Amino acid sequence: MFDRAVSRIVAIAAASGAAVMAVFAAGFSLYALIEPRVGPAGASAIVALVAALIVAIIALFATFRARKREREAEAAGHELAHSLPVELLGDVVRDRPLVTLAVTLVAGALAARNPSLVRDLVGLAARFSRPR
Repeated sequence: MFDRAVSRIVAIAAASGAAVMAVFAAGFSLYALIEPRVGPAGASAIVALVAALIVAIIALFATFRARKREREAEAAGHELAHSLPVELLGDVVRDRPLVTLAVTLVAGALAARNPSLVRDLVGLAARFSRPR
């Protein structure tokens, strides 16, 4: 297990080093291509501008992906909230108040006789109602 973790770290470090070398070489190549036409200062400015644009584009894509994931999570939350039987329970309470009273009395008697059961049920409900 330790060998696998070390080999993954080495592979990630090698890939990161190769990416840095590629970016560095691309910057030098762009500089060498532009320098005879605009001079050293202009070539440096253009290379910096290109690098800043690439970083901005990558950040823009990352932001769009994060927003998309947030929208999908929000849609899933709304779907879950609408699929719960809470609305049905509200209708039953409104339509049959005496049945609701009887169920409440039975639940109260059960809670008085078995407080550990109530504690377990409240703990279970709290686990599902915590924000993640």
